[in-house]
Amino acid sequence: MSYNLKKISASTVLPLIIILTLLSVGILIPILITVIFGAILAYYIRFIAKKIRPYIKNKTLSVFVAMILFSIPIVLLLYFTVSQFVLIAQSTFGSFQQAASGNSTMTMVPITHAIQNLNLPSNITQNLVTGLQTGISQLISKIADYITSLISSIPALAAQILILIFTIFYFARDGDKVVQYVTDIIPSKDSDFYLEIFDGAEDVLKSIIVGNAIPAIILGVLSGILYYFLGYQYALLLGIISGIAMFIPIIGPWIVYGAIGIVSILLGDTTQGVLVIIFGWIIETATDFYIRPRIAVQYSEIHPLVFLLGFIYGAVTMGIPGLFIGPLIVGITYAAYKIYRKEKVKSKTVKSPIATNKQETN
Repeated sequence: MSYNLKKISASTVLPLIIILTLLSVGILIPILITVIFGAILAYYIRFIAKKIRPYIKNKTLSVFVAMILFSIPIVLLLYFTVSQFVLIAQSTFGSFQQAASGNSTMTMVPITHAIQNLNLPSNITQNLVTGLQTGISQLISKIADYITSLISSIPALAAQILILIFTIFYFARDGDKVVQYVTDIIPSKDSDFYLEIFDGAEDVLKSIIVGNAIPAIILGVLSGILYYFLGYQYALLLGIISGIAMFIPIIGPWIVYGAIGIVSILLGDTTQGVLVIIFGWIIETATDFYIRPRIAVQYSEIHPLVFLLGFIYGAVTMGIPGLFIGPLIVGITYAAYKIYRKEKVKSKTVKSPIATNKQETN
């Protein structure tokens, strides 16, 4: 049975569509962030799948292989990060369970000696030692407690991961159909505006990986090598933290290099501290001013403030998915205002000569 929708009043169709959309969103709210995150990751999976399509002709199989290739470095990164935190918790508190509960006592002999060498009054020295011990203990305890809570919530986490995997797979495989569907329902008079919005979203997604993730990976690897040769413990974890800090505009990995260098100097390892600051500056400068421009030259990058706001507050409000969703939402909003402003300026420019001609005629 077929219906002629032209005979149906828009006053009944649009409200029905809006109601159904709201009901669907209400049902999907618990997993909405996961679905959006999966759709974003699918963009990168599609890129990998297109690269391997000449070797794997089947579209579904190429997407599946692309998902495996994409997940391998992420799984390895999570494994090494968690294992390093477990080692720190065990060496600091005696066991991982004690770190999560915060019931054990930390030994801070090297830091205590370093603070005592500052020749401060005894009460100030004791307060500094106590404050540092409390702060470090709370930090490690919270990290251990977070990891423990993740392990204890494996069933719920597994459901979220399963939804994420299926979302990534279907968006990566059928992404063209989704784009075509959205394009079909957009009014023709607004199509140019939305096409530019789509281009802006693609620029944001490219900027996250090409302009930020790849330089961060390079910096993290070089930093890890630096920490290893300078004799730092947990060089792998410090390298990962330095790479993540690369996402922070302006400050960047300096927050890591500076802190490690200052702590080393306070502990009496002046040469080690100075070297990590000097070589850290060389690595950061080479990555930020040479490597990043060379690999991102063909992509337009979003404004640093836009990325900073989206990255920080996205992560605060949505967790790990917010690292991608936050910059994407703020970047699209920025692009929408930019396009709207451009059209307004263009319309004023077009109207201005007409008004001038009328004035000259009068």
